[in-house]
Amino acid sequence: MTKGMGRLGKEALVRESMAILAANATASMSDVASELGVGRTTLYRHFGDREAMIAEVARLGARMFGDALMSARPASGPGLDAVERVCAQLFTVPDALTLMFADEPIITDDVFAEVERERRAEAESESDAAPGSADDGDVLEAVIARGQSDGSITTEVPVVWAAMYVFLTIGSGHLFSVTAGETGPDGRARALALTVRAVRKTLGSERAIREYRKD
Repeated sequence: MTKGMGRLGKEALVRESMAILAANATASMSDVASELGVGRTTLYRHFGDREAMIAEVARLGARMFGDALMSARPASGPGLDAVERVCAQLFTVPDALTLMFADEPIITDDVFAEVERERRAEAESESDAAPGSADDGDVLEAVIARGQSDGSITTEVPVVWAAMYVFLTIGSGHLFSVTAGETGPDGRARALALTVRAVRKTLGSERAIREYRKD
């Protein structure tokens, strides 16, 4: 972890604070300042108070989650393949996942809604058409609906249920790696493989599963 706030831009500071809170959700401002290598007064001057720090961490985490989701190219290829890419990309933001799936989550539905409003406002300011954007749940639901249409995802489950299942399975896979102490590259790869396997077996159509077994 980079020491000394003078070396950190605002986003980097929030990212490092996120990592500290992911490791210890009850970390005080003093704890965070100590980990960052700065004085507590300096940290208070930047954030104001712990509540404001948590709010900034939560907003950044929600944005990181949304960016990872979109980097999976959800509109490309068969639906089941896109879902598997979503799993892989969301595994690249472990701190955000920890703060989403904690017993007392910092990144909540309300935070996602706030960030989505900010994204829409940014889109409106940058485009005369002001098209807005779908929220994260809608993106995954669209992928699953497409998968059901292209035959890669079973039609035996409702789209909304399937989207919730994917997100919760990603959370379970991530938390498994954390609680098992397998947070290194090999451990994360194993947890992701288990997650993808569960998603494929549950959501894959018979045709998709047969094709996977051939491979």
